[in-house]
Amino acid sequence: MVSLHTICSLLSYGAFLVACVAAVLFLVQERQLKRKTLGALFHGLPSLGALDRANFLAIGAGFGLLTLGMLCGLASVRATFGRWWLGDPKEYLTVALWGAYCALWLVRLRSTLRGRRLALLSVLGFSLVLFTFVGLSHLLPSAHPYLGRDVSQLSP
Repeated sequence: MVSLHTICSLLSYGAFLVACVAAVLFLVQERQLKRKTLGALFHGLPSLGALDRANFLAIGAGFGLLTLGMLCGLASVRATFGRWWLGDPKEYLTVALWGAYCALWLVRLRSTLRGRRLALLSVLGFSLVLFTFVGLSHLLPSAHPYLGRDVSQLSP
């Protein structure tokens, strides 16, 4: 169960990276169109609509994988420690990440947010992904295995 949790979480981060790249490309292309300076990069990029759709699909895939990863993590903690929550800082930040991408995906799904705003929020959301995955480990102690400790070795 722990390996499925890890695989799903890492794949969700990868999907959020794809969403971020699509968002950055969207922003670059939109800027070139507004300034009417169509550079060499412009001709190689997909349309704004295709980039917006790729961003939306990647956010949806990442959100689904993150949800599955979180559920597997909860089940693993329950099986190991007899409770659902360890109180680890990464758990809190992952719930915040899940909530942010849930809101972003639902707002885009309802078609109330598209284009530039979605792209900017997608880039901002990925900065939270980076902080969750990399930055947090340098600031606070965590019980997650990629930090060199095995979760099963922690005391309940």
